[in-house]
Amino acid sequence: MQRFIELGEGYGDIYELIELARHMPDRLEEFIKISTTKNDTQLLSFAIIMKPTDIGDFQPIYISLEGVPVRDQQTSKRLQLFEKTARDHNHTVKELTVKPSTSFHEKMLYYQYLIGIFRMNRFIR
Repeated sequence: MQRFIELGEGYGDIYELIELARHMPDRLEEFIKISTTKNDTQLLSFAIIMKPTDIGDFQPIYISLEGVPVRDQQTSKRLQLFEKTARDHNHTVKELTVKPSTSFHEKMLYYQYLIGIFRMNRFIR
């Protein structure tokens, strides 16, 4: 069973995502950068998929949702930090482009949409 754990969309939330990766390196499965366009602004979300738990087969997906604007092809410090953390743990950042969360009536439906995309791309089982 997969479940999204939303950390928020602020500046500090990406740092919390990085700390989770640093403190649970043995559970890291995938690093994902998600691009979307919301109100004519390109935004990035960052997600880390963890390995399922032994008991209960629970698989958390930590996400910082639509909080990093893309500005004129400049690489943001937060994106650089996310990519560096992935490299430090021998992972590559997988990239997706999806609909914005505002395209869905409820956030739960958006997360079900993302889970379908993650399964289709074999990021999760």
